[in-house]
Amino acid sequence: MTIKYVIHAKKWHDKINGNTYHSIRVLNTQNNLMITAPFQYGYGSQFLQSASDTMIKNEWIDKPLKSLDFLQVHNIVENNCKKKDVMEWGKTA
Repeated sequence: MTIKYVIHAKKWHDKINGNTYHSIRVLNTQNNLMITAPFQYGYGSQFLQSASDTMIKNEWIDKPLKSLDFLQVHNIVENNCKKKDVMEWGKTA
C-alpha cells in the first residue's frame, strides 16, 4: 500500500499546569504540498484529529480519517520539544 500522507507532530508538555500541546505539518506525498495545524491543546493522539480536521478544511480528504485510513498515513511524533519550536512548527511555511 502506498503512503499518501505524512503527519509530523511536535509536542510540548507544560510542566507547571500539566497540559500538553501540539502542532502538526501534513505532507501530501502525491503532490508534495504541505499544510499545517497551529499550536493547540491536545494530549495523546489528539494530533491525529487535528491533522484530519486540517486535511478536511484544505479539501485533501472529504471525511475524517478512520483507523483503516492510517495504513496510508505515516506518523512522526516528536515529544518533549521546546514550546517555541512547537509554536513555530504550526505556522504556515
